[in-house]
Amino acid sequence: MESEELMMQQRAVEALEESTKSLEVADQLLKVGNYREAERLRDEAREQRKVSVRLLAQALRKRDH
Repeated sequence: MESEELMMQQRAVEALEESTKSLEVADQLLKVGNYREAERLRDEAREQRKVSVRLLAQALRKRDH
């Protein structure tokens, strides 16, 4: 069970890292005036953060049971 927990945690971290990259790119796009693409990336980053939170919650539930 521990390895499954660790895999979920790793996937959560990866999703969070992807989200951070998307936000960094979105920031650069805003600076050059590409608002539509920046908004799309911001929304994508939000979804990745949701995935990260769900995976961490699942890992914690597995640990507690």
